[in-house]
Formats: sequence, C-alpha cells, structure tokens
Amino acid sequence: MSDFLIQSPNVDDLPTILALWSERMTIMSQSLPHLRRHIPSQADHLAQLQTWLTLPNVKMICGRRDNRVIGYLVAIFQDEVCVIEEMALDAHAYHRGLAKALVTTLQTIFLQPAPMPMMIRVPRYYAVEQAFWRAFGARDWTDPTWQIHPLYQWMILSSAPPQKPM
Repeated sequence: MSDFLIQSPNVDDLPTILALWSERMTIMSQSLPHLRRHIPSQADHLAQLQTWLTLPNVKMICGRRDNRVIGYLVAIFQDEVCVIEEMALDAHAYHRGLAKALVTTLQTIFLQPAPMPMMIRVPRYYAVEQAFWRAFGARDWTDPTWQIHPLYQWMILSSAPPQKPM
C-alpha cells in the first residue's frame, strides 16, 4: 500500500517541483558535465512550469506525502499523441511505487477514454530512467522528424494500462 496521494499540483507547489527538477538536472549532468550548457536556467524552467499549469492540453500530476510534493509528471497532449515531457522524483528518499503510480494515473485517468501512443522524453545518459520505461514496455523511438536534443532521447509506449495479473 502506498502512503502518498496522486493529484494535480497548484501554483504553490511550483517551488518544490522546481527543486525536484533541479535535482534531476544535477544528477543527469554529473556524468557528462559538458552537457550542462543545454540545461535551462531555473528561472526559465519556472516560467515553463507556470505556463504548463495554465494550458488546457497539458496535464501535470504530482505525488504528495505529508502535504509535500515528492514527485511529478508533465504530459502534453498534441496531435493524438501524449508527450511525457518530464518526470522527476525526490532523489533524497525512496518512495516505493511513486513513478509507477504517476504513469498509471496518467494512463487510467487521462488516456482511458481515447488511448493514444505515449512519447517519452528520456535522459539519453541515464540508464536507470531508461530501464524504468523499458519495464513498462517502452521502446526507443528514432523518428528523425522529432526534436533531437543532446540530453534526451525519445521512447514510445502504448497508453493502455498494464493488465493486472489474474
């Protein structure tokens, strides 16, 4: 049983969400410091988060424990595709099942009426996150018409939630 709630964030949650994002960027850039120049500033990313909160085609969900955000996911719905722009979890404590709960919530609440492919922007040099998405059934997506970024690669996943074992 989980001891966290999955819900939509509000403006007051943005400083904590920004801190989670910043921790994720630090972890991603530790192995390849020369890629740090591709990471936006905190001010720019805060502006992006504020914009995402207001757009009707963007769904932000967060995991909350003790009234504190411990992880979040941002999904953009465009052209009959769900694009997972980012997901970040508290890097200082283990929250069993949080990442899976965020993805499953996205699949069951927002994608259930009209399943669509999920495109996931995954850190190119972060094998742990790639393994998480592959465990969900994602595979590499190398369509040359999609944005190419030195920090990220694309993966694709069916939006259908995983079948429960009998």
